[in-house]
Amino acid sequence: MTGQFSAAKKRGLRSKYLGSAATAIALLVTNANINVASAQDASADEMSDFEEVVVTGSRIAKNEFTASGAISTFDSEDLINQGVTSVDEFLKDIPAFTGFQNGTSTNNGNDGAKNVDMRGIGFNRTLVLINGRRMVGGTGADGAVDLNTIPLGMIKRVEVLKDGASTIYGSDALAGVVNVILRDDFEGFEISADIGAGTREWDAANMGISAVGGVANDKGNAVFTVQYTKQNELKQAERDFSHDALYSLLQEDGSFAPIASGSSNSRRIRSIVGADGTSYGGSFIVDETTGQARPFESGDVYNYAPSNALITPNERFQFGANVNYELWDSDSFGVIRGYLEGMYTRRTSHQRLAPDASFGAAANQRIPASNPFNPFGDFAAGPDGVMGTDDDLNAEGISGASVILNRRFEESGGRLYRQSNDTFRIVAGLNGEIGDVNWDVSYTLADTQQIDETRFLHRIDRWGTLVDPDACAADADCAAATDGNPFNPFAPYGSLNQQHFDYLMANSLKDWFSGRMELWQFNLSGDTSGSVELPGGPIGWAFGAEKRSESAVFSPDEFLAEGLTTSGAADPLEGGYNVKELYGELYFPILDNLSFETSARYSAYGTPDDTPDAGTTFNYKFGLNYAPIEDVRIRASYSTGFRAPNISELYSGNTTGFPVIESLCEFADRRDDINDVVRANCQSLIEDAGFDFTGPDGEFGFAWQSGYTQFAPDHLDPEKSKSLTVGAVFTPTALPGLQVSVDYWNIKIDNFIGAAPLNDLFRNCLESEGMTAPSCNTFDDLDGDGIGDPYSWIFPNEASGSFGNLGTLKTDGMDFNLKYDHDFGGEVIEGLTFVAGATWQMSREENWPIIGSRDVVGTADGFAVFPEWRINTSTTLHGENWSVTWDTRWIDKTIDKHRPASITDDAVAEAIWYHDIVASYTYEKVTFTVGVNNLFDKNPPRFHSAFNANTEPGVYDTIGRRLFANVRVRF
Repeated sequence: MTGQFSAAKKRGLRSKYLGSAATAIALLVTNANINVASAQDASADEMSDFEEVVVTGSRIAKNEFTASGAISTFDSEDLINQGVTSVDEFLKDIPAFTGFQNGTSTNNGNDGAKNVDMRGIGFNRTLVLINGRRMVGGTGADGAVDLNTIPLGMIKRVEVLKDGASTIYGSDALAGVVNVILRDDFEGFEISADIGAGTREWDAANMGISAVGGVANDKGNAVFTVQYTKQNELKQAERDFSHDALYSLLQEDGSFAPIASGSSNSRRIRSIVGADGTSYGGSFIVDETTGQARPFESGDVYNYAPSNALITPNERFQFGANVNYELWDSDSFGVIRGYLEGMYTRRTSHQRLAPDASFGAAANQRIPASNPFNPFGDFAAGPDGVMGTDDDLNAEGISGASVILNRRFEESGGRLYRQSNDTFRIVAGLNGEIGDVNWDVSYTLADTQQIDETRFLHRIDRWGTLVDPDACAADADCAAATDGNPFNPFAPYGSLNQQHFDYLMANSLKDWFSGRMELWQFNLSGDTSGSVELPGGPIGWAFGAEKRSESAVFSPDEFLAEGLTTSGAADPLEGGYNVKELYGELYFPILDNLSFETSARYSAYGTPDDTPDAGTTFNYKFGLNYAPIEDVRIRASYSTGFRAPNISELYSGNTTGFPVIESLCEFADRRDDINDVVRANCQSLIEDAGFDFTGPDGEFGFAWQSGYTQFAPDHLDPEKSKSLTVGAVFTPTALPGLQVSVDYWNIKIDNFIGAAPLNDLFRNCLESEGMTAPSCNTFDDLDGDGIGDPYSWIFPNEASGSFGNLGTLKTDGMDFNLKYDHDFGGEVIEGLTFVAGATWQMSREENWPIIGSRDVVGTADGFAVFPEWRINTSTTLHGENWSVTWDTRWIDKTIDKHRPASITDDAVAEAIWYHDIVASYTYEKVTFTVGVNNLFDKNPPRFHSAFNANTEPGVYDTIGRRLFANVRVRF
């Protein structure tokens, strides 16, 4: 982009966290993730029998088998046979979708939306379309489409293009495109009902019911649907693999104690601070039996996992309509048709986290010496056995000590995050033909509104008042809450009575999001029949123009806006942009067996106040399709692409989050995977704080959350990509029914928008001689001052860095697909279909300033999994009115990015092989489908840096064995 988005930038703002595609050829196989619905799956003679259609990735009507991009097509039967409740559950099992998949199994950090990530390069780099047109982002500001908003009952098929497509569709199509095609040819009435549940305790149940009605005549058709879907909650306490958090404290014998983020329900005293502000370290517990302080032990660490959600509840009411009607047919103006699409979704969802906690390291958050319950208020000598503090305390003769206390407010029952979302989309348009020219003009309006309610966060401004007798007496509200009943922060669970609770807790905080998209499109297409024809046929062409505007508003609750809770501060956001685009596409059938295609797109971005030239970009694509012999067809494409900054990125100011840092220093004397420089730095940090680097007290914490402030730039440029795909399709005439495809893909993204990962910055700092690398400047405190805890002190308190066009991302790999159909010709068993698909991700490398690059393929980092291989197979036997399918899903092993095998064997998330069975039977107008997913009830692999449920729930099955059933009745 030659311009910069500086005109649209408003400092101080911050947010929370295919022209209409005609019928394509769908391969009706039940495993929805490995169809070889790619181009070039037929011989030249066979191709002449196929109708020319528009497929995803092009606006020119041509034979599907002469396209240069790999397209997989799945129909509504595929979704039913997988027992899914939304499109994301279906897509995330496709081998090409890797990294972090956001859905109902994502609890911490989710906002109820469901998103997918192709090639593992981020939600915002996979474009989701409905009938070839854009949809508003799920929360309005981030641009990623919420797949909750698409009713399953309206879906005719899903087309997945695994190739860059910015020249056809514009921004965001860097990895590929998911195009959901709606039903448009249904007649009659159909009722469908489905249920499902895990078999261990018959839990995590889901149910749904939908009704679809359609009418048609020679002028057009109309399809309407209404749908209700509900997914029940499952807590981490209800599965053995997730009941105890492994995130994670390493013990002397190399095993792990259940641990959380460093807060204990035993009222953990994290540090003692003298009257002069000097921190003397120490980690204590007020023993529930004796009431006396004793040294903190690994078994005292709070286990946050049981109360967290493993499957988050989700409830949706949905309506949809798709109408097409011929308005005019004349010799002069040709055929004119009108069409209307409508969609509405009302979603309610929530996530559940462990109770909020006090972390009060700041002076106004500590328990002062004047608190009558402070066991160290008059402390003059260190108690026996205190780790690393005795000498300091005795030597100083400390008195008047305040303490840093970590206390979980279990009286609340846990933090609750609720969402109520309303999303609608309307498309109105006209299309037709004048001679050999096809035209289409349409208007799309999509809008989303979401209210986020957060419950049971404590007010940090009131915590310091409540625990300070003098401050509380001076505050009328606090004095009233504690009248005759002062709060003892060291007492066991239940000591926070209702009056204390009402004063301290922010019980219902509400944020409001809204987003709106308006899109005008005009498309022309045709060919040069009768004027210019090449040996392979006429030249196909398509041209068009688009105008799109997007806007978003975020209004935080006043407590969040002022930063009065542990969620941090959240500033309001209001902004938007508009874009005007021109595109063109040409298709040259040079020979019967050789074709060439090219396309280009020009985009000019502006701001709501029509500031000119806020940014422009030009992108192009070339594709080739060649069949040197009848059995082989070669395809290749090269394209440039772009992703414009979304509204959240454009209008956010400086932001502060609390990412988790994982250390290289835990049991530093026992690790064999770190070099001498890291070992020396760890030893220096540990011993400078008064702890024994080699002694039994050296159980140093694995993870800690640090405040990370990211400074927003004055402007953002778009991300720019280059994509190359080269492949071949084999259809051997000697073995009819066999189709094999192999494709190599390569994507490079420059101007990658983001900030360097804090974990990698910390690692880079520790790997530098004397901790002098520039990455060390990110951290405000590396000496542990103010923390003094052998379980966590080695982590920095605060960090800050830049956000912007800072990085580069490169990834490449290969896709393999196979399909074999065999016709038995029997009366009972008519045929067999076998399909297999695999993705080999060869590399995924991010490069950031200061810290350089790191390839993450074959690793898991706690938030995303990047297996080197994913392989799926499906075997189906079918008769006239029945089918039985056996599906398998194999996910390669990954190694915990932050936990080497030299410390524990559990560092490796072993490969896992899932088996699914589904059977379907039709009797007259009723179809019954029953299935079981994860037949052998396998637990997901666990790895210790996993932040959600000790695994990656977006990739692995977390429910266990699950039964599902569906019945459809047609009238």
